[in-house]
Amino acid sequence: MPGRPTFSIAERLNAAKVAIANSLADGEIQSLVGGYGYSTEKLSEGMALYETALAAVNAQKAAEGAQQQATRELKTAEKDARDAYQALAKVSRAIFKDDKARLTALGLTGSAPLTVSGFIAAASTLFDNAATAPSLSEFGYDGERLASEKGKITAFDLANQKQEAAKGATQQATREQTTALTNLDAWYAQYLKIARVALRGKKQLLEKIGVVARTSKVMKKKVAGNVT
Repeated sequence: MPGRPTFSIAERLNAAKVAIANSLADGEIQSLVGGYGYSTEKLSEGMALYETALAAVNAQKAAEGAQQQATRELKTAEKDARDAYQALAKVSRAIFKDDKARLTALGLTGSAPLTVSGFIAAASTLFDNAATAPSLSEFGYDGERLASEKGKITAFDLANQKQEAAKGATQQATREQTTALTNLDAWYAQYLKIARVALRGKKQLLEKIGVVARTSKVMKKKVAGNVT
């Protein structure tokens, strides 16, 4: 058996808006559904749920966009930071290849950590301790350059924090969107069931709130039988 059709968020929002807005705008619909408990006040509650859902969807999109931007910035910052680290690490290993104690102080006795937190810690150690290492200035790493290059590590650290915060904001916005849409869907589904009863026999009114009249199986067979 085919599964139930799925609808996009935009379709769900639009369907609810059409049903609620047109019910509020049409006096006859208001009168008929009002007799089944859907007063103007209750219809307005449905519109409020729609507006809340719409705002939540827009907020989620904004949060997702901000996360994508933060991710792009993080990738750029990471590339710059790792390049700065590798350059200084290679120069230091070449200069202090016979000075194990100095390499240990610079954190260069092993490979660079792969994790972000591990890398930032290792890079901070390298640049902080390089400032007191002799000979580096002779190979282009004076105090000014070390400070400038360490700034790339700091920028990466900040970009990582920003991206993590953006991820959290997106997750929260997605949860709020899900809740708002679930509340709207529940209200809308119940309203349609009641509206079909209240507006029975009123095809134009049903269509006005988005309910397409179904052709009966008997009628379909008759139509098919008349086709030659």
